Formats: sequence, C-alpha cells, structure tokens
Amino acid sequence: MANQKQKSLLKQRSAWITSMVACFAFVLMAIKVYEVSASTIMQNLLLIVCGIIAIQIPAFLIGWAVSKRRKRPK
Repeated sequence: MANQKQKSLLKQRSAWITSMVACFAFVLMAIKVYEVSASTIMQNLLLIVCGIIAIQIPAFLIGWAVSKRRKRPK
C-alpha cells in the first residue's frame, strides 16, 4: 500500500516538474521568438492574478452567505 502511494506521489511530482518546464519553455519562446519583453509578461500575469482574485473573493462571499442563510454545517 505504501509503495503505491509513493509511486502516486512520484507521478504527481514528475507531472508538476514537467508542467513547470513546459511553462518556462513557453515564456522563453515568447521572449526570444516573438520579442515580447519580460516586463510585459509580468504585467499581464499581474493583471490575470488580480482578475482571478476579483472573481474569487465575491464568489467565496456569496457561497459563504448562502451557506449561513441555509445554516448548513461546514
């Protein structure tokens, strides 16, 4: 049982590492091939993160309010 769990964790870790390498390759390609500046990429990343936060906070608050109104346990 423990051996299967270790194999599963190893697969998850290797998938994470592979995805990070792919993201790095994509960013490097955008910088080198398409001549996009790193500051532009960072500004776009910041806008995306702010947009996600602006969507997630109201969604969380609405979900919390609905659960309190219905008085459901956590």
